[in-house]
Amino acid sequence: MMRPVLWIAVAAAVAVLGATAPGPARATEEMIVRVAVQVDQPAVMLGADGPVQIVQTDTGSAVTLAGTAWTVTPSAGGLSIAGTAFGQTVRVTTGTGLLRIAGKPYRGTIELQRSPQGHVTAIDELPLEAYLYGVIKGEIDPGWPPAAVQAQAVAARTLAVERIAEVHAGVTGYDLTATTDAQVYLGASAETPAATAAVDTTRGLLVTYQGQPIFAAYHSNSGGHTEDSENVWGTAYPYLRGVADPYAMSAPSVNWSVTLPLGTLEATLQRGQVQVAGLSDVSPGRVTPWGRVVTVRLTSGDGSVQEINANRFRLLVGAGVLRSTMFTVLRDGAGEAFSGRGSGHGVGLDQWGARAMAAQGATFDQILKFYYTGVGIDQLY
Repeated sequence: MMRPVLWIAVAAAVAVLGATAPGPARATEEMIVRVAVQVDQPAVMLGADGPVQIVQTDTGSAVTLAGTAWTVTPSAGGLSIAGTAFGQTVRVTTGTGLLRIAGKPYRGTIELQRSPQGHVTAIDELPLEAYLYGVIKGEIDPGWPPAAVQAQAVAARTLAVERIAEVHAGVTGYDLTATTDAQVYLGASAETPAATAAVDTTRGLLVTYQGQPIFAAYHSNSGGHTEDSENVWGTAYPYLRGVADPYAMSAPSVNWSVTLPLGTLEATLQRGQVQVAGLSDVSPGRVTPWGRVVTVRLTSGDGSVQEINANRFRLLVGAGVLRSTMFTVLRDGAGEAFSGRGSGHGVGLDQWGARAMAAQGATFDQILKFYYTGVGIDQLY
């Protein structure tokens, strides 16, 4: 269960979005997010441009440490910071500049925890909009047409709000990770004027379905047709329906190909706990009407066949190797030749498609309503 204060804030925000008359009300305050920027590390490097104040959360006692860099390590009783003993959880603030974790600057307050695994986790706690400043460049080129970057900002904000309502921060201590497990967050070093402008001009806006924030999935390039969510993740969302996407085809390198030795594929699958021996063939199993592979058939040396989820297969092989699941397969000697289109899982907002739509004059809300079926754009605060 997530932290009670945050849960109340999210519940209130979702509740006001669900109001129907005279229209969605607005929450009065911006949400706070907790983003894990380092998880279960043997040590974490903490930095600042001057002294930091460290507050021990269980006692409220505060210590000021002079200097500009400190090593945080786990100890028997909690944490050790530059040789000073603290409890299990501390909060770090500075009056000078920004805090840094592993050399990267971050806005907000840094919380350091001794994880259940006996390592150190660093969490950046900051307002939602400031968090988005550090997300945009990790997910899209801020130099693209403004409407495309604005669409990305609204999708990223919506995804964050929906994820915060779903996860249990009381268990993990945080709401989101800084990786593709949620969405890429690069901190203050990734902020640009164009990214900040896209966030500010869409401040508080969310994509909603029947008054509720959606799971705002997005990807790089659909290859010409986005996908129904159940064909990738097994869950059908009414607003994540496949749509014909001609805008995707103007992207560079929309077509791709790669040949992989069967031995390499077998070793990769075995590392991912897929039991296959003497892999002799890889072929599409179930395929959607627009050519995206839903399951992959694996034939072992003894002739036995198993099918696994195509997106799982792609991630095991490597998302940068098999760029999407919209592919065909042909035997090429001792390997399999994959030929495909697009990049990413193919569900929801197509980022390259958004770029093409924006270049043709579409507004950010038109882009979002094209890729998400039956949605509205509502103000959270």
